[in-house]
Amino acid sequence: MPRKPVTDIAAWPALTLEGNLISPAMIARIDRREAPEQSEADYGLRKGISIRDEISLAFRVGQAHYAEFLAASAASATATTRFVRDFLRETLGFTDLREESGPVALTAGEGRVPVVVVPPADELDRRSAALSQERPRSAALVLQDYLNAADGALWGLATNGKVLRLMRDNASLTRPAYVEADLAQIFETEDIASFALVWLLMHRTRFGPAGAPATDCALERWRDAGAKAGEAARDRLAGQVELALKDLGSGFLEANRELREKLARHEISLIDWFNELLRLVYRLIFLMVAEDRNLLHPLEAGVDERRLYAEGYSLAMLRAQAARRGAWDRHHDRYEGLKVVFRALAHGEARLGLPALGGLFAPGLMPSLDVARLPNRALLSAIYRLGWISDGAAMVPVNWQAMETEELGSVYESLLELQPQLAEDGRRLVFASDAAEARGNQRKTTGSYYTPDSLVQALLDTALDPVLDQAEAGADDPAEALLNLTVLDPACGSGHFLLAAARRIATRVARHRSGGTPSLADFRHALRDVARRCIFGVDRNPMAVELTKVALWIETVDPGLPLGFFDAQIRCGDSLLGIFDLKALEEGIPDAAYKPLTGDDKAVAKYYVDKNRRERKERDRIATGFRLTNARDLLRDFAALRAMPEDTLAEIEAKAARLRALTAPGEPGWWLACACDLYVAAFLL
Repeated sequence: MPRKPVTDIAAWPALTLEGNLISPAMIARIDRREAPEQSEADYGLRKGISIRDEISLAFRVGQAHYAEFLAASAASATATTRFVRDFLRETLGFTDLREESGPVALTAGEGRVPVVVVPPADELDRRSAALSQERPRSAALVLQDYLNAADGALWGLATNGKVLRLMRDNASLTRPAYVEADLAQIFETEDIASFALVWLLMHRTRFGPAGAPATDCALERWRDAGAKAGEAARDRLAGQVELALKDLGSGFLEANRELREKLARHEISLIDWFNELLRLVYRLIFLMVAEDRNLLHPLEAGVDERRLYAEGYSLAMLRAQAARRGAWDRHHDRYEGLKVVFRALAHGEARLGLPALGGLFAPGLMPSLDVARLPNRALLSAIYRLGWISDGAAMVPVNWQAMETEELGSVYESLLELQPQLAEDGRRLVFASDAAEARGNQRKTTGSYYTPDSLVQALLDTALDPVLDQAEAGADDPAEALLNLTVLDPACGSGHFLLAAARRIATRVARHRSGGTPSLADFRHALRDVARRCIFGVDRNPMAVELTKVALWIETVDPGLPLGFFDAQIRCGDSLLGIFDLKALEEGIPDAAYKPLTGDDKAVAKYYVDKNRRERKERDRIATGFRLTNARDLLRDFAALRAMPEDTLAEIEAKAARLRALTAPGEPGWWLACACDLYVAAFLL
């Protein structure tokens, strides 16, 4: 079957899409003029004038304005504001612009569209003295704060004359979202394709008329339509992940006879092997996200090393090859290249500019797959499933850069249904289907369900924000007070609630640390600290525990630093059935644990009640045997464990070794866990 045409944002080289302000698929529809509200009348053009003609004229007018602006050797803030005013009026139809005093230099639509202007020497994400001498802030932050605070303004523009950025009200400062046009590149290279999209997207008519509700505008409707399409795409992505797992699993089985034989003899557990496949998919997704967000290489990585990685080993390169069916051959070299990347991220590789991350890439997590071969056909097919998706009209890249990590929860929910099986004499991986036999009920038995983001945000509004306000109110060091808080999700699933809570705390921590003007690096550092110190989770499902760690790793990756150590914070266990207060162990098992229920032998129950009463008199001996007296020391040991640094891979390994020592058989942690298990077992026997 012929492939659908591929749509890529590379078609507009002068545009940058950060975050999920408007989905790339919707941007492509706008560019093709297939989105709603794109007629000549919708753009306010006179009869007889086509959009194509208007864009051509606007390009020449804008180019002339920019050339005049560029001729000024050192444009001041006033000169830049003058240029922006004339450019917006005569190029993008902002005929109702009004000059303002203060950080917002211009507004349109009676304050509906704020425009923040700084001189060309100031980058939009760096502090600008032109906005305030006493409290310098970046143009992007000034605009974001204005949009977040003003009820009548939802969309706005920030510019330094050389770039023009479209932004929207966005409470999540840890994940900026904008569309940015490089005006210098557009006019100096005569990039009419990029300019056409800028005109279609940022024309004054797109922001709605003065006096209308802020949400009544084409931009907002496009955003909503793109979000709905994105939800459908995420649903399809869950199916894509399932197909990718089948491609990988069948590829390994077909190419490795020894692996097939070990699975047939049960020398390798099918579930353990399937978990290795899941970790391989997690690694692929992690690399796609890290590459797209430019977070994989540390700042000091050299140009040559980055180029060698990008051209010879990167997932971006493999995604591009996966879109060409001719690369789907029977050789095995692409997976061998991936193994090089995995080893590099486990230990570090200077020749590729890759740091030692550990964590998801630690050695020993995929023992069967590390020594196996995989045909290029199977690998590239799986990468195609993960890297490209249909928007109904064309194949578009999955926007991993803007994908909220919580959105993987919908994928997670579908993974819990998968029950792996082998077919065709062990040469193919399949999953139990509704037609053949019942799919797994692991999701129901473990209570693992994806929580919609709207519910998570509502819970954080009412439960977390008041606690954060109280912590900041009377603290000499508000950032440290916030980091001393504990957030626990007793059924963490894929980490949706924990990630959302971590972002809210990190936003405040970053602002306190930076004096009110945090950079993206400040947010990343704060988020890493919050995840390390504040976030705790429990889930009955081992897959959910691993997915939560993966989500935290994806969200907190910090260039040059290893992945955080979450083994002590994200645990597999039952948060509904267990010991909440360790004092219960000291008091002994209550007689009610042996109360006969329907179907129980009353004589046997009475025997154990009498036995329990005798043993409860020996509590001191039992407490000594189970080392219950060491519980407080153990709590101090775990507090010291959490305080251990995580800035190098050696420090991460030391922390992991310390956790193993605390929980090893015969150690106090092990004895305490045994005592808790026996206490609970008395109620279940």
